[in-house]
Amino acid sequence: MFQGLEYSDFEKALTTLGVVSKTDKKTLHKLYLSLSKEFHPDAPNGDTVKFQAINDAYQLVKTYMENYRFDFDEVEFKKQYPFSKSDWLSGR
Repeated sequence: MFQGLEYSDFEKALTTLGVVSKTDKKTLHKLYLSLSKEFHPDAPNGDTVKFQAINDAYQLVKTYMENYRFDFDEVEFKKQYPFSKSDWLSGR
């Protein structure tokens, strides 16, 4: 999916959502819901183009987070505890 995707596209997606580079899925989802509700085409001041841009940006960032473990703290955790059997992100 990310073949041919440049980092500037990813940065643009983060900017569209108003997200800082370190955020969790829950915060990202809340931001997406509020923005999509605000710009939904059926809303009084809805904007179809902006709504589509928000939706595309959310899908891109969400997929990246799921596939590539967006939270870089996991990398630091594994550097400190290389033999830990716990899955840091799932809390196991």
